[in-house]
Amino acid sequence: MVVGPKQRQIAFRHDLKQKIYQLIKECHQDCSWPIGWICKTVQVARSAYYKWLHHKPSKREIRDQKILKQIKEIAKSNNSLFGSPKMTMALNAQRKEGEPVVYRRTVSRIMCVNGIRTSKGRFNKKISL
Repeated sequence: MVVGPKQRQIAFRHDLKQKIYQLIKECHQDCSWPIGWICKTVQVARSAYYKWLHHKPSKREIRDQKILKQIKEIAKSNNSLFGSPKMTMALNAQRKEGEPVVYRRTVSRIMCVNGIRTSKGRFNKKISL
């Protein structure tokens, strides 16, 4: 599994849908516009809006939020010098007894989707003539 532009596109579309649903909710509450009319106008299925409205976070979403919080703390403490392999080792070193192991691909996906990158630049060899 390669984490890259596809994962970012999926996350971007998800965030866009979340903003649209939030806008529908605000328009309905503030202006008393009918939900069916708003959904038709922005070309969103009314059932999708109601599914979003009554959504409960899954186990994976809860776990990802917890890991994201830990990743941000580690990145802040070491000036974002860790990539996903070292970040995974740091997360697993911090885990408590009985907690499941965090895998590198999970960390890589979460870092990619949330725009967390290493601050260490790559060095290019300069050739002088």
